[in-house]
Amino acid sequence: MNSGFSVVIPAYNYGHCVERAVLSALNQSGADFEVLVVNDGSTDDTDAVMRRLQARHSSTLRYINQENQGVSAARNLGVRETRYPWLLFLDADDELCPDALRALQTCANDNVDARLLVGGHYSCVDGGCSESRPEPVSRDCRKNLSAYLDKRLSLSNGACAMHRQVFNDIHYDPDLRHTEDLPVFAKVLANFPAVATPALLARIHKHPDSRRHDVNAALVVGMALEEAIFDDPVMPSWAQTLRKPYRVRRLLSLLKICYQARRFSEVRQLYGQLMRVAPGVAIQPRYVRRFIMSLVKR
Repeated sequence: MNSGFSVVIPAYNYGHCVERAVLSALNQSGADFEVLVVNDGSTDDTDAVMRRLQARHSSTLRYINQENQGVSAARNLGVRETRYPWLLFLDADDELCPDALRALQTCANDNVDARLLVGGHYSCVDGGCSESRPEPVSRDCRKNLSAYLDKRLSLSNGACAMHRQVFNDIHYDPDLRHTEDLPVFAKVLANFPAVATPALLARIHKHPDSRRHDVNAALVVGMALEEAIFDDPVMPSWAQTLRKPYRVRRLLSLLKICYQARRFSEVRQLYGQLMRVAPGVAIQPRYVRRFIMSLVKR
């Protein structure tokens, strides 16, 4: 069975916009589908909004409440509770484009061995949207994983779908409350065929209070993200060759967000780690400048 989609929408305190996400999924055509919203212990009016929507769309929309456990737990619940072979995880503040599921179904029909379908999306900021077309996807898992970890291949929830088969051995880690999708995407790319469709599938709304910009959450995860990716037995042995380069990129990423947030004590700590791991990178002028500024801006 390679037909049909389960759209899973985790929601935590998004009562002001979850209806937009839900309706964008319910208004799809060209494929069999269901929509499941998992309310992750919201304290706003998410429950009231969802109960009203469920009353109007009970044949296609399901709604589940759980105690607050984080988006990873909500997505894992979605995997267990839904029934179609393809899973699309849509964030509650984003929305699907019209005919997104039709485009994904066509892609799945044309690539029966694929287990990850990658599409493009609109990046929306302050009312304006720009197109982000999908990068080329290889038939070589090594090339795809390398490109993803090196940020040459971008995947966005809402703009891709994963086959239920991948979740036999891969799960979202409930202990990760930030960048929790990165290890999942990495493991899927390392183990399963992927294919891209040129279709633009979702509108990804970016705003200052998004979890994407939560510096504290990023620092809590820190370098544990490397372990979450590479220490899982599901990762093939060849993937370890990518571990040290990823460690360097992760340190640089954390250093950058801390510098932008003026978290200068963390900048100094991260620079020290970078110097130990990759001194040749650490002595590049732009990183030296950031380190010096962190000393001046104590």
